[in-house]
Amino acid sequence: MVERKAAKDRLNAIMIENQPEQNKPPPLFYLSDYRYGGCTTFTAHLLHILNKKCVLCLTKAFERDTGDFGYGIKFQRKPIEFLDKVKEMFITDMYQNFNLLHKLKDKDVTIVVHDPGEVFKENEGYLKGWNIVVIRKTVQAYLKRKYGIKAKFLYHPFYPYEKFVDNNEDEHPDRNNKTGAISISRIEPHKNIDVILRANKKIKKNPIKIYGFFNPSYVFSSLKKLDFDRHYHGTFDKSFSQVSAILSKSKFMVDLSEIPNDGGGTQYTFLEAIYNNSAIVLNRRWIETVDKKCRDFKEGYNCYAVSNEQELAELINKSNNTDTTKVVRNAGKLMHRHIDIAKDWTNLINIKK
Repeated sequence: MVERKAAKDRLNAIMIENQPEQNKPPPLFYLSDYRYGGCTTFTAHLLHILNKKCVLCLTKAFERDTGDFGYGIKFQRKPIEFLDKVKEMFITDMYQNFNLLHKLKDKDVTIVVHDPGEVFKENEGYLKGWNIVVIRKTVQAYLKRKYGIKAKFLYHPFYPYEKFVDNNEDEHPDRNNKTGAISISRIEPHKNIDVILRANKKIKKNPIKIYGFFNPSYVFSSLKKLDFDRHYHGTFDKSFSQVSAILSKSKFMVDLSEIPNDGGGTQYTFLEAIYNNSAIVLNRRWIETVDKKCRDFKEGYNCYAVSNEQELAELINKSNNTDTTKVVRNAGKLMHRHIDIAKDWTNLINIKK
């Protein structure tokens, strides 16, 4: 079965390579300096469902000409002049790097805007002339309301990788012996890691373990005084197996994200946890401050939610007596749309499988 799939992938690659120039799919670019976080995870999941193994990069964050992008994907760095040869392109993320904008003028660009924080006065005019794709309905509504930009909405793509399951666990969440809670997001101000650390002071046993790449200035100014070093467990390898191994033992995954003019939908921390049968704990403002039509989550049905450190501590303190089976199972119902959306992303990028 594996050999048959590999043969099919090679055939697809040959067919694409031999397509007439006007029928070739546009090259995929990652034009952000971030090497960790949701945008990199999105790029990896997207390339996997497209059966592509390499993304093109141009920014200073990629020091070598080729290397490991993470999650089984490679990167190939190109000089900025490479853009002169490109007429059509798909950008999985571009955060700032405004020095590249003049090279993108008059090109047929399709770009994913991940959240409202990616829109600046410097790129606003360009975005209005490009094809915009968003992965949360709240962002789609915001771009229309604020900038008059009509964006196409598609659910986050999710590549169904092989999950880590040890001898004491099972694919069925009601048979898992998970304990404790973790945070796996990037450590930035809008992730409210300070709330997690304050909650840890009130948690009697098994405080929340914090993983992820951190913003040094945020850690120094806001987290050091809250015993960050005591609760921080470092970064993890950018691999699906590593993420799955961490989540396989965790009963809860805590993500207290709060982004202005955003919310309601999914992020990759949510999806990775759901896929690996961990119950998700969200910031209540992520759910309640957005239009009901944009809400994927309902507290007590497919997630848990808290508003402050006291509520978070109370939830974790009673976790041993909390049956998360129904919440985990209901959250799992969301995964089908993120896996099945592969066809829509494929058609958007014009790759025929």
